[in-house]
Amino acid sequence: MALTIITVWLFGVGDHRSILENSLFSTTILSIAFFLFISIGLYKGVKIKDNLGQITDRFDPAKIDFIKDAVADRSIEDAPDIGEGIFGIIISLILWFIMAFVISYLCWAFGAIVWFSILTFIAMLYWIFFRALRLVFKKSGKCRGNYLNSILYGISFTILYNFWIYVIIFMRIYLF
Repeated sequence: MALTIITVWLFGVGDHRSILENSLFSTTILSIAFFLFISIGLYKGVKIKDNLGQITDRFDPAKIDFIKDAVADRSIEDAPDIGEGIFGIIISLILWFIMAFVISYLCWAFGAIVWFSILTFIAMLYWIFFRALRLVFKKSGKCRGNYLNSILYGISFTILYNFWIYVIIFMRIYLF
């Protein structure tokens, strides 16, 4: 990320490019960096060992206390006046129960969405760093010490892993 930010800033100081041009430029920088990383790793014979195990074994939903605390704090300071008398008290109690239920449900749903998002992000990073790169570096035995094989596999995997980003950018530029 630092390489992309610095390069786009240095090359774009005097230019005013659109966001799509900057996206294309930064994707190209990242593709070159990815190609170099893969090619050098394949040439040196790097191997990746998967010793992380199952991600879901490390997650215990019973230890989430902050959601319970958020649900327990149901104080509403500026509630509207319902009315006076027994009818107002009954309506206030009914509304209090309904709002407590709705807020409890919303806190639970928000917590579930946040945890789902966090676990999805962790799973994506796990796939990228362990599964995808492990598939790439399984070819290290064929490429160790061989420039040509390292470069060919580097180009192939760079195209395979980054081509979809270019497709999205070019579709946005030329179709929409």
